[in-house]
Amino acid sequence: MLGKGPSYMNVVRKNSPKNWVMSTLIIILLGLGSTNTIDSIAENKLEASFSNALTTFAVVRGINAVISVVQGTEVAIEPGGVGVILTPGEILDPANDLIERFSWIVLAASTSLGAQIVLLKIGTTVLANYLVILSGSILLISIWTSILANSSWRNLLIKSAILVIFIRFLIPIVTLATEVVYSSILSPTYINSQEVLENVENDVQELQARDSSSVSDESEEGILSSIRRFYERTTNSMNISARYKEYDQKIAGASKHIINLIVVFIFQTLVFPLIFLWLAIRLFSLLINSNFWLQPTYNN
Repeated sequence: MLGKGPSYMNVVRKNSPKNWVMSTLIIILLGLGSTNTIDSIAENKLEASFSNALTTFAVVRGINAVISVVQGTEVAIEPGGVGVILTPGEILDPANDLIERFSWIVLAASTSLGAQIVLLKIGTTVLANYLVILSGSILLISIWTSILANSSWRNLLIKSAILVIFIRFLIPIVTLATEVVYSSILSPTYINSQEVLENVENDVQELQARDSSSVSDESEEGILSSIRRFYERTTNSMNISARYKEYDQKIAGASKHIINLIVVFIFQTLVFPLIFLWLAIRLFSLLINSNFWLQPTYNN
């Protein structure tokens, strides 16, 4: 006499609202993973942020290059062969130090955004999509049937499946969440400060064009010519120094906007992603340790 085999009702999980909600979320994630919809949106946002960072970096390096040239400008005053070399460009040292440090921050932000783009592309590979489909199937089987109920691998399979899906959608979800906060809070600050920085770049380029370094004339001169040249160079050096102070004030006025941009890039590429990453890890911990997976109930 054959033993009584398992009935259909013994392998079907209870038809609860929680099952339907979880199944719907899994199916939506499978659809998003297969079509790469969320990845395309996230990649466009990252590319735009990456482009902004590179634009800012180019402007900052341009300012730094011009100021470095201006700092090396020397004004020679040599009455009667006895000369004094003035370097009025040294007044720009503090501002240039700030700009150099800012350029490193922007470079680090650009590197971070570039790394996120690479990780996002890895998540859209065929292998990644197959792993997501397999993981989603394991979770759906676990939700609606008892096929895995008596398997010693059940908990490991479920946790591995959740981990795969978590890693697959981590970058795009964190990117989109960061973009929402950035657009709402930081974007106006970035646009305004970037415009100011570009104006400063134009100003220092004009300074370089107008004020080239003076080269002393070492030919022998008469006493009257020497006095006249001394007067002209002294007056010119005073004018150059005054202009350097004027542009130093303009660059110093841009310091506030440089600090604003530093805050923008730090929050966009470090603080906000870490906050959302922490929230995602907390959610992952709740899901993977939930009794919903570890203590299934079935119809008899």
